[in-house]
Amino acid sequence: MIISFLLHIIANATAILVSAWLIPNVFYQYEFFSLIKIAAMFAVANSLIKPILKIVFSPLILVTLGTFTLIINIFLIWLVTYFASELYIVGLSAYFLVMIIVSFFNFIVSAFKN
Repeated sequence: MIISFLLHIIANATAILVSAWLIPNVFYQYEFFSLIKIAAMFAVANSLIKPILKIVFSPLILVTLGTFTLIINIFLIWLVTYFASELYIVGLSAYFLVMIIVSFFNFIVSAFKN
């Protein structure tokens, strides 16, 4: 379980770097410790806050056929950027693209962990 959490932190750190490199409206101050802090915040948000939000909003997720999970993921990224001043994202499209990249990297880690 701890190794899985550490792998998700590494995946989130990689996703942040890739997002800052690929998406023009994502600004990140390239410091190693701030990268680890932001990646750990992403991992904690995905492992603790996301399941609670999915339970609370499960009727809305069901009605929208799962599309509302995109809103939950974007909200979690916004929450992390709110508390981490080293990462700055401008625009909804940038949040959406960051969400896709972070989700992709976490999916890869989850697929290979089993």
